[in-house]
Amino acid sequence: MKFAVLLGIDSIFENTAPGYNNLQIQTFLNKAQRRVFKEKKKVYDRDETVKRMLAPLNKRGSLLEGDITLTTDVTLTPYVHPNGTLYSLPDDVGFLTEEYVKLLTAPAVYSDPVLVFPITYDYYSKNYNSRYKKPYEGLIWRMDYSVEDDDHYVVELITDGTDTIGDYIISYLRFPVDMVIGSVDCEILDDNFQDEIVSETIKMIVAALNDEGYQVAMNEKTSDL
Repeated sequence: MKFAVLLGIDSIFENTAPGYNNLQIQTFLNKAQRRVFKEKKKVYDRDETVKRMLAPLNKRGSLLEGDITLTTDVTLTPYVHPNGTLYSLPDDVGFLTEEYVKLLTAPAVYSDPVLVFPITYDYYSKNYNSRYKKPYEGLIWRMDYSVEDDDHYVVELITDGTDTIGDYIISYLRFPVDMVIGSVDCEILDDNFQDEIVSETIKMIVAALNDEGYQVAMNEKTSDL
């Protein structure tokens, strides 16, 4: 992909663009890869082509296996809702594709899977007293407390107050591994995905080259060599 990016930049600037080293190019490539991934996950649930494309990123995790833990972030404690519990998800979670809980019905005895329903703050405010929409033994609410760009992804699971969560199981897409030119290639082998990364990388570099401050920094760095 490095050479495809360089060819694209040269064709736009007619071979007048400044040179880039591998570190600079892979930084742009990895930023572009994140952007493409974020766009693809928006249509993941309804696009079978994207599901196949991102299949190498599929992972599973659970509370009982230790992948999910009770959060120790005390700064979030004041925001916990009644009957809510905070959980830290694996650091590499990029997008949840499936989730459910198993309730603890007796010591070491678990229920069948129970649906976890993601909600917003507005939904909570409107429905926490609704007898038809609030949590019960067959429905658990989930609220997000951290976005995926943070150091960790925290969620709150809200029950009806009478049930105890024994296990929380998730399927998810992890973030793609960063590329390292010469040693770590893009792990998504789909040609369309890689073409989109190249295209997005070129757009980012062009935008940077058209930024006056970036141009000055590049010229100063070149003069120091």
